[in-house]
Amino acid sequence: MQNSISKLVSQKRRALDLTIEALAERASVSVSLISRIERGELNNISLNKLQSIASALNLKLSDFFTDESLTGIHTLELISYLKSLPEDQRELASESILRILKL
Repeated sequence: MQNSISKLVSQKRRALDLTIEALAERASVSVSLISRIERGELNNISLNKLQSIASALNLKLSDFFTDESLTGIHTLELISYLKSLPEDQRELASESILRILKL
């Protein structure tokens, strides 16, 4: 799980074109904390700080604790989009995406 959190923070930060310093400022945490997280040194981080980082990256805290094979930033964005749709629209969108993928 540590690796997936580190990878997700790093990927999302870069996708948002943020420096480590800018992310730290947005999340109200230290630069060294962000740096340690990205290096996979997650020993003893509080959920409050992790929540602040998630919010600064436009993520949910739960995104850090999903199946590791589903933690890519685009995968999480797609899942979040599908979750936001009403059930009938979600099924239609899922069906359409699958049909496109099978082309």
